[in-house]
Amino acid sequence: MDNRDELIRFTKKGIGFPLAGLLVITLLTLFVLFLPQRQALIWGIVATGSTFPIAFFISKIFDVNPFAKLPPLSDLGAILALAQFLYWPVLIMVLQLNPDWFPFVFAVLFGSHFIPYGWLYKSTAYYFIGFSMPALGCLMALGGSEFSYLYTFASLIPVYAISCGLLFKEIQLIKK
Repeated sequence: MDNRDELIRFTKKGIGFPLAGLLVITLLTLFVLFLPQRQALIWGIVATGSTFPIAFFISKIFDVNPFAKLPPLSDLGAILALAQFLYWPVLIMVLQLNPDWFPFVFAVLFGSHFIPYGWLYKSTAYYFIGFSMPALGCLMALGGSEFSYLYTFASLIPVYAISCGLLFKEIQLIKK
């Protein structure tokens, strides 16, 4: 068993984070559908910021330690997670300059951040979400900015749901 296998076993492939993401992407969809644009996107930024505490809570429900200390891989996981915070200034700038493209930018940036977790957790699920979110964001953008704004978040809900289902299957195969 290598370090990655130990990390996978202790963290159950970080299952709390995609589950929290599913909740957040659902909230983002509702915000876009029912709130004025600026208010929806500001609440979207707040909801996105709540992903980490929600994931921590979900991890506790599944008896998972998302902060298992297995250097250097746990350090790498933390760095990958922290890198995502650098995306927020981009989202805030898009909110200011052209808010219709906010969901597109979100799908590309926040989706692609999952790709390295595919390697870290030896996970098809993370590769799936990491490539599917940006691809779907681009596909939705082909409909124009208004179409992209209205439907991108909703189109990402099944991607998150499928990814979570794949992760649960992968977790069942983890050797104790």
